Amino acid sequence: MLCVQGCLGGCTMKKYLILLVSMFTIGALFSGCKKEEKTESEPPAAEATPTPASDAPVSDEDEGDLVNMRESSSEDETNVIGEKSAAAVRTELVNQTGAEIAGIYVRPHDSSFEDEEWGAELIQGKFTLKNGEKAVYYFKKGSGDEEGLYDLRISYVDESRSEYYYRMIPLDNVSSLSFCVDDEEGSVIPYARYMNSVGSAREVSTLDEVKKRLGYYDDESDEDEDSGAEPTPTPEENPNDASEPTPTPSNPYEDLPNQSEDPAAEAENYIGRPLEELVGALGEPNGYDYQDEPETGETGYHYYDTFTVSTTVDSDGNEVVAGVW
Repeated sequence: MLCVQGCLGGCTMKKYLILLVSMFTIGALFSGCKKEEKTESEPPAAEATPTPASDAPVSDEDEGDLVNMRESSSEDETNVIGEKSAAAVRTELVNQTGAEIAGIYVRPHDSSFEDEEWGAELIQGKFTLKNGEKAVYYFKKGSGDEEGLYDLRISYVDESRSEYYYRMIPLDNVSSLSFCVDDEEGSVIPYARYMNSVGSAREVSTLDEVKKRLGYYDDESDEDEDSGAEPTPTPEENPNDASEPTPTPSNPYEDLPNQSEDPAAEAENYIGRPLEELVGALGEPNGYDYQDEPETGETGYHYYDTFTVSTTVDSDGNEVVAGVW
């Protein structure tokens, strides 16, 4: 009886030990599998090396942003006339006339002041210039006349306004030119102010030159007074001076059909008469110019040596003498 109980107790203990060993082995295997699975699926993350910003690749969108930033940092030119190139001359044209400019013409200076041929208008409807605004003009240097002079002409958005002309401008050497109008003396006189790009940086005005050409200066004394120049003193007569007397200048009109010693007074006799009658009596003028004046319409200016004749032209082309000065 005791032997059987001891045997049963021993067998039970052995089974128990076997069970414990089996459970331990299964647990170890299970733990090893888990550990191996974790090692394969989740490797330790390596610390990333930062890439310098300058070496980072830039997408198309980012590149576009950079280009826009670079472009915005430079001054954008607006109201551009002509094509910019290494050989082109750059000049700024500024509207100081008080009205909105629609068209600009430039040509080599024409000493005859004939206004039929001007070539193509330059703005071509791309923009207009309000008073105070400017355009940048690129052109080929040396395209003026033999002396490097140009004529310019402007027209307005308001087509009822007269076109204005600016003569004998040394545009090759001008960095900035302002279109101006003077009306202080009751007459509208277009003139220019410009800055030379070479030599003196002093601003030049053509107002006195235009007034002289239009006959606003009656004689040389008026010109000296307006220009601020000192009059040339008249030398005193010396009775002991044996030099030859200065010859009296001949009458420049003595070869004309009408040999009057005062051709200006003679010209006044033709006020209200056709221009060809005056030309038949006093000869052809040295030059002429035509402008559309607000008060009189198309007006001609004919320049003789010592006086100027103004005319009016009607719709039929008839030209009549209107004044002499």
